[in-house]
Amino acid sequence: MSAPMPPRSCQSLATAAAISGLTALGPPRRQLLMGQYGAPLRSQKGKLKGLQLQSLEGCLIIKLPKYLRPMLVRELSPGDWIQVWAYPEGDRWQALDVLPWPEQEVPDALRQAVPPLPSALVPASPREDSRPGAQVCIQVCRKGKCFKQGGQQIWQALEAEVEANPGFQHIAIEATGCMKACKLGPNLRVLPQGKLHSRINPDRAVALLDRYR
Repeated sequence: MSAPMPPRSCQSLATAAAISGLTALGPPRRQLLMGQYGAPLRSQKGKLKGLQLQSLEGCLIIKLPKYLRPMLVRELSPGDWIQVWAYPEGDRWQALDVLPWPEQEVPDALRQAVPPLPSALVPASPREDSRPGAQVCIQVCRKGKCFKQGGQQIWQALEAEVEANPGFQHIAIEATGCMKACKLGPNLRVLPQGKLHSRINPDRAVALLDRYR
């Protein structure tokens, strides 16, 4: 059995593919990548774009589609083990799905073989979602009566404000199903607190963001 590979900096797909024995021939095929969530990737404006995965191949850059980005805010912290279905795209990977992986289910051999996270990425504590300025997810109901009364416009207004304002980059906006409060719609819910806000309009929704700046 070969010895574990030494840690390395985030690398190009070409290097990772050579190590993994992947081939660029034919249409891209999805691969299952396994490792630790290292850190979020953001644009120059602070907009959430993806994540770093610390894997057997070193640190891989993974782009996330919009529908997966709220999960990064809501469910994961740096250091968590994850499984990522993704395919190669240029010098990085494009994710199709991200699966949280309970640490007790991670094989010991893999835990020992994956290079440790750089010290700058190791979280000081397991979770700090309760502190001021912690990550927030705002769920907007876009079903039934809420949708007809403006759920779509509320979601679009929140998305535009978060994307344009660097001070809101810790906030994720997620379209969701019925919140069982149709008579009070349109509705949105703020996580992790779980507080429901009813009879919302786009202006009130945008004003609500300031509470979580």
